[in-house]
Amino acid sequence: MTKMLHRFPEMDPFDQRLQEAELDYIRRSKAASLALAENYVGLPF
Repeated sequence: MTKMLHRFPEMDPFDQRLQEAELDYIRRSKAASLALAENYVGLPF
């Protein structure tokens, strides 16, 4: 979660774009957002 939500000095443009794509996928996909929520909280929805 930290790697997905924070930028780090060692990140190159490719890493930044990959991070943006991952966040966009979670934002647009109901299945991905539910999986993230279940893993983060530890409870099934």
